[in-house]
Amino acid sequence: MVKGERTGRRWRYEAVSEDLIYGTAVTELVYSKKSRFQTIEILDSVAFGRILTLDGKTQSAEIDEFIYHESLVHPALVTHPSPKSVFIAGGGEGATAREVLRHPLVERVLMVDLDPKVIEVSKEFLPSHHQGSFQDPRLELQFEDAYSYLRNSQELFDVL
Repeated sequence: MVKGERTGRRWRYEAVSEDLIYGTAVTELVYSKKSRFQTIEILDSVAFGRILTLDGKTQSAEIDEFIYHESLVHPALVTHPSPKSVFIAGGGEGATAREVLRHPLVERVLMVDLDPKVIEVSKEFLPSHHQGSFQDPRLELQFEDAYSYLRNSQELFDVL
């Protein structure tokens, strides 16, 4: 993070591509630790609210995460005739699970995430993202590589 000369605010910059860098004013670094797999940070920002970053890359931000998560989940679930079992690869902040669990036909959601620390941190610091989805009894969590899990499992899901 860099401190602005005129405003005194701390700024976070992230390269989106070779030709685009964006910055946001950060009001607080809420959490920053390295897990076994990656550096996890939770930041409060002026423009985006609370932000989750992994290895310095923004994963989701409070102000607009719903756009991604709703469009990721609902088209598949409303077009499936009976989505009872759903697999989520990753999904550490719980927002994908939140949207899946809004569907009353869903009986079971298996979320496989590599890093248990991301879920732990999200439960504590990102309540607006998960909105209690981790407490729903239909949600099962497993901590391993999601790709490997699917390759080695005979289990079938209605929606992945």
